[in-house]
Amino acid sequence: MMITFEQVTKRYGERLALDSVSWGMDEGECVVFLGPSGSGKTTLLRLITHETSPSAGIVTVGTFRGSRLSRARRALLRRTLGIVYEDFRLLTDRSVFENVALAVRIAGLHADVDVTPRVEVALDEVGLSRLSAALPSELSFGEKQRAAIARAIVNRPAVVLADEPTGALEPRSAHEVLALLGRIHHEGSALLVATTREEVADAPPVAVEPQAARPGPDAPSSATAPVA
Repeated sequence: MMITFEQVTKRYGERLALDSVSWGMDEGECVVFLGPSGSGKTTLLRLITHETSPSAGIVTVGTFRGSRLSRARRALLRRTLGIVYEDFRLLTDRSVFENVALAVRIAGLHADVDVTPRVEVALDEVGLSRLSAALPSELSFGEKQRAAIARAIVNRPAVVLADEPTGALEPRSAHEVLALLGRIHHEGSALLVATTREEVADAPPVAVEPQAARPGPDAPSSATAPVA
């Protein structure tokens, strides 16, 4: 298994967010977490990236296993992941090229001879080569999400995590983004998508739906179960 949750519970104070979740994802698999806002999808993703730690249980991502990783181990883990956010999280004062290049530099490559070819390939894959010098403010929402996807895939991660990747997009751009994520998956990356939209869940081959338990603060939820 590439990702496993073993009896993972997450509490925010006295509020239960996840309750004894056990779940696994294989290398190269495509999985969707489907559920309404507040059903625990984002909490699950934040546990995978170790942005937050479980209150109980063990989260394993590749060779990274534990309930609490050191800061150095968390940094190493995140270099193996590509993350696509609903709100894009592009640096507004840097060009599309520099936003994508930053991910390469954070991974430890700084020379232009290493950075430039990787960024150019990623931008070409998402169809943004002609906009590499543009600032995020000059892009449409769909173009911003494609820039965010380029940043996520530039280091060829084993897993791409996409948190509501079509949430801010009109239907045509949403379809293009889903097609792009599907192509990335077919090229070898495992893909995990969190969404409230059933049309997004209908595209990949596997769907997982968090079942509501007790309310939590930002992302209340309980255990996950496969959708038949």
